Parts: sequence; structure tokens; C-alpha cells
Amino acid sequence: MNVVTDTGTSRLSSSIMAISLSAIATSWAMDAAHADVTNDSGQAFRLEEVIVTAQRRQENLQAVPISVANIPADMLSNAGIDATISIPELVPSVQLVRSGPSAMFFVRGVGNTSGGTGEEGANAFYLDGVYLADLKGSVLKFNNIERIEVLKGPQGTLFGRNSSGGLVNVITKEPGDEVEFKADIGYGNYETYSTQLYAASPISDNISADIAVTFTDQKEGWGESVTTGRDVASGWDWGVRSKWVWRPSPTAKITLAGDYVKMDDDFTSSFRTSPGAVAIGGVAALRDPYDTHSATHTYTKQRNAGLTLTGEFDYDWATLTSITGYRANKTETALDPDTIATELLKINIDSSTTTLQQEFRLSSNDTEPFSWQTGLFFLDAEAELDPQQLTGLALGGVGVGNAVFSKADTRSYAIFGEVGYAIMPMTQITAGVRYTRDKRSLDAERILVGRAGPVTGRSTSVSDEEVTYRLAIRQELTDDMSVYASYNRGFKAGTYSMSAFENDSVKPQTIDAFEVGIKSEWFDRRLRLNGAAFYYEIEDYQVRAAPGVGADTILLNAADVEIKGLEIEVEALPANNLTIFANASFLDSKFKTFPFSPFTYPNPGICVSTEKTPGVVTGAPNGGSFSCLGDASGNRTPLAPKFSGSVGATYILPMGEMGEFRMSGLYSYNDGFYFEPDNRLEQPSYGLLNGSVAYRSNDKWGLELWGRNLNNKVYHVQMVGSAVTDFAVPAAPRTFGITFSYEY
Repeated sequence: MNVVTDTGTSRLSSSIMAISLSAIATSWAMDAAHADVTNDSGQAFRLEEVIVTAQRRQENLQAVPISVANIPADMLSNAGIDATISIPELVPSVQLVRSGPSAMFFVRGVGNTSGGTGEEGANAFYLDGVYLADLKGSVLKFNNIERIEVLKGPQGTLFGRNSSGGLVNVITKEPGDEVEFKADIGYGNYETYSTQLYAASPISDNISADIAVTFTDQKEGWGESVTTGRDVASGWDWGVRSKWVWRPSPTAKITLAGDYVKMDDDFTSSFRTSPGAVAIGGVAALRDPYDTHSATHTYTKQRNAGLTLTGEFDYDWATLTSITGYRANKTETALDPDTIATELLKINIDSSTTTLQQEFRLSSNDTEPFSWQTGLFFLDAEAELDPQQLTGLALGGVGVGNAVFSKADTRSYAIFGEVGYAIMPMTQITAGVRYTRDKRSLDAERILVGRAGPVTGRSTSVSDEEVTYRLAIRQELTDDMSVYASYNRGFKAGTYSMSAFENDSVKPQTIDAFEVGIKSEWFDRRLRLNGAAFYYEIEDYQVRAAPGVGADTILLNAADVEIKGLEIEVEALPANNLTIFANASFLDSKFKTFPFSPFTYPNPGICVSTEKTPGVVTGAPNGGSFSCLGDASGNRTPLAPKFSGSVGATYILPMGEMGEFRMSGLYSYNDGFYFEPDNRLEQPSYGLLNGSVAYRSNDKWGLELWGRNLNNKVYHVQMVGSAVTDFAVPAAPRTFGITFSYEY
């Protein structure tokens, strides 16, 4: 089954979005005509105030001059979102591409497609205030999540580490002075077993602790190898996380948190020939997009661990926060990029990453009319390939090839500060600045495997420094409406490709972002309507290229990128116990100049020039592709759909002493995007439907029937053009199941 672009579907999905927004407006307008609409307790019902930490202090979402998507735990659960990789279904401005075990988030078209060891994303990922430098560590399952905040636009001041497009901030629950317990046991199709456990309790008068455990085992794969009959796209994972909170005094809090996750799967390491493509040897893509010709056992085995110590000390005039974080990752990956039964090319990667970071932050307790924050940040990240090995017939024979042993060390230092001042009672300005200095060193060597030959190596280093800054003004129009305008400069440090170490490091990527927005609440806080328009200019945009058979992925800089966009977010309570939300993102993201971009074309063909279309295909595709350099100026950037949106609703039906029913649905739509700068490999438009029906009795036990991708749409989280074939990794097909829960 191949996915094709359907213009009618695109128009239909856009119409659904418009009808949904219209229905929301009509519903709350009709109810607004009735005075004192109340809930079952006789109280007027309204949307809850949303508290976020987008500016490193707790503030009302509507008072922050930043575009922030706040996703509370109940919204994640109701929408069927149980992992970070599904965030794009709720936040249309976020897209995701997978590269083996790594996940790269794109925010408003800004991101990087390369997820090699030692590389960091263009959008930062934080877990309880700790920056996750390793892209493999951002694939998280949810259990004890309190909320997720997605900050859109560069965060070059307070969250300065590589936040050139935005960031994802995961905040976990904190144990308090009450006992909590919740257990879930589930079963789904593809013989999937799952268990989650969360328990929290006070240990003494000033110490509390919790523990969260999650386990999933999918025994049946989404597809199979037609060569061996072995299942593909299956696996298991388990994880445990604990947080201890000590309050030695009313003005001090010390939190110790630790986590450990282990997983073994081939969801993103088993490659298929892309729909419509032909692999070397004339092997066409299979009809079933989840099946593969590969006879190689591919896998990703991963271990992630972390330890965080956070101290918060209130000195009346200011609060001092110290965050010490340690993260470690160990990954073993086996890949078969040729996707055919013959071992033409095989890649085995053993990698590890450890990071140590320290942040000190001092912030004023008074916020009106003047507030301030300042801090220091240090990061030491060590990454290692031990080794990355390429072998196969394309390199001289089975077991013949080369291996790269590589070590990279990154040390980053930063000092930052931000001030806010109310120049008038309803007018607030914010200004911030950050100085960052990075030093990256690389020691690597390449040896031949299966034959004699020379050893090549390199030892080098590079330093980058950058000043980033932010200026924003917020104007209250009424108690329920404000507008803002901001200018931000973001920065992503240069880096080396640890496998293609012969190449110099790419230049730092910088972004200048201009944004105007409105935040408003209507009808006694029963409707929340926020919107933003933005314009970005990016210099030295970092992209990935795969130059040829047996060649390691390289990194290079596009010259300039220009992005224009508009976003709308709506949340409403049109009736008691009914919550509706809708989000829409319109995006125009293009390479302004990119004169020497890699282009791939299906064989047979030749490169004839360096103009816009440099390749000439000379016959019917016979397998694999060839690469040329050309001008990608004017092409759309990767992972930047022109339109994406989502509509969701949750309705709770009280049943008195018998408990309650909860019905939830989420529809998300993506207009389609390209995976690479040459705009050849495309993910066509698609829509996803999630839904659940749950019953909870008053004695704390519950039952839920759930389904994800109920319309069984085929779409991909990765497509790559290479010399051996165009290969793809499909996302999950329709999944459904049942979950039993108990809590007190």
C-alpha cells in the first residue's frame, strides 16, 4: 500500500478544521446567552488557569510574551499520547524525524535531520530542567508526567543551549504530603503487554518520595521479512524513575531524581525500500509498507540513565536555584540500508555518550514593576563511536569494509541575564542576553576491516562563541486580552561528524526571529484564543548529506533560510464536562540560497551540471541512486508542512454513585513535507484519528478501550536517498487495546 497525495483530502481536512473552529464559536456563543452556567457543584465552570515556566519562573500562560503549547498529563492520556515521539499530533508546529535510535524535533520548520552520535538538535530537550544533549535520550515514555511545555521560537537567553528553533520541556510529578498510588495493566494488538505503576508517599515530616515504573512488550511485529519470515518492528522497553524531595526549612528545597531506561527493538532500525523506489538489483518496494526484503537482523539496544540534584533556596529578596545533572547513554545498533536479501551494505554502531552539567540561577522574588534573573551554565559532553563499522559486498565482500573509532568532547560555558520592567501598569518590556562559548575536540581513526591497509586518523578542535539576546514588549488591552511583539536571536553551535571525521566542522547556525502575538480569553474564561505570526532568517543552516556507497554521512551548511508562519490555538468549554481544543499552523519555509546542495536521482543517470536540476536520468530505474550538486534555492526545507492542525474533544458523563464515563477523540492532519533539501522524497498529506472510551467507578478502578491511528494511515518518520536505495521507516499502523487501572 503506497500513500499518494490527495488534494481532495487536503481540502477536506482544512474544512474539518474550519468547521470545528466554527462549532466551538457557535457553541460558546449560544451558552453565553444563558446567565450563570454552572457545573454540578453549582459553581460557574471555566478553563483553569495554566501555569508555565517558560521564563524560568512560574507564570500564567496568558501573561507570557512567548508562544507556548502547554500539554497537561490528562490531555496526553485522553489523546492517547504515551511518548515524546507523538507530540506532533497535539502540537502541529512540531514535526519529528527518526534516525535509528535518535529523535529530531522540528519546531516551526527549524531543525536538523542528522542524528549521529555526538550531534545535538536545533531544538533543545529538557527533563526537569536538565538539558538532554544526546538525541537518543529524547525518546521517552510517559508515566509520572505533570505536563509538557513546548516553547516555540528561539530561546537564546534563559534556555540558551542550542534552542535555535524552540524547545520541549518535560516536567515530572513531585511527591507531596499525601499518599498516591496508581497502577495500569494493558493489552493491545500485535501481542502488546504494558504495565505502569506510580506510587508516592511522605517519608517523614519534611521528606517525600515517589517511584514510577513503566514496561511495554510488543511481541508481534508490524511486518515481516519476506526473505526469512522473521517479524520486524517489534520490541520491548522498561524504565524506572524516582524523585526524593527534602524540605529542611520553609525556605529551602532539595530534590534528588534518578531514572534508568532499557529498550531493545527494531521500530526505526529495520529499513524498507521507499514507496515507488527500486533497490539495487532491480528489487522494487513491497506492496505492504511494513514488510522488508532484508535478511539481516537489525536492532537498537539502548540504555539511558540519569541523576539530577536540584536545590532551591529562598532568601526573601531572591531565589537561588542550582541544577546538577548527569546523563549516560549506551547504544548498539545494526542497520541494513540496502533493504535487500543480499548483504550489500551493513552498518553496526556501538556508541556511548555521557554528559555532566551545572547551572546556577538567581532570580528576584519581586516581579512588579521590576524583575530580573541571572545565571551560569556549564556542560561537558563526551561521545564515543567504538566503533561504527560498514561492511558488505559493496565494499569488497561480506565482512569487508572499514571501521571508525572516534571520540568527541564538547565543553560549553555560558553566562546569561534577563530583566523585565513595567514601564506603565499595562505595558511590560523584557530584555535578555546570553554569552556562550563552546569548544569541541575530535580524535578519530579509520581502519580497514577484512583486509590489510593503512590507518587514517585525525585530531582536531574548534571553538565557537556567540552572543544571543531577546527583546519583547507586552501590552495588556483588557484584563483578558494582551498583545506582544518580540525579537530573538538564537544559536546552534558548530559540530563535527564523528563518522566522517575527515571533513571540517560545520559552522554555527544562527537565527533572527521576529514575532507578534495575541493572547485572549472570552466569555468568563470559557474560551481561550491565542495566535502568533512570525518571520525567521537563518544563516548557515545545518543539513545532512549521504554522498555515496560506503561513505559516511556528512554535515554541511546551507547558506540562508527564510521562514514565515502563522499559528492559532483554541481551547473551549462549550458545555459542562465538555472540553474542545483546536490548533492550526501555516508555514512557508524555504532555502533562500543553497547553491551547492546534494541532489539524488534514481539510477541510471549522470551529473551534467551544477544548475538547479543537475542530474539526467537515462532510463527506467534499475536500483539505487546517484548524487550531484545543484542549487536548492527556493526549495522547501525538510519537515516543514505548509499546513498542519489538530482538533480534539473530551466529554465526561457523570453517572452519580456508579462513577463516570469519559469519551475522547483527537484528529491531527499534516499537509505533507519533504525529508531532504532536494525535495525529491516526500511524505504526502495524511490524517490520524485517536480515540478512547473509559469508565471509572467511584471506588477507584477503571477500564479504558483505546485506539491510535484508527483510520490506519501509512506515513513515515524517515526517508533517505542513498546510493544503494531510497529507504524508509514507517510509523505505527492502527493500534488498539484495553487498559485496567486502579488508584487511590
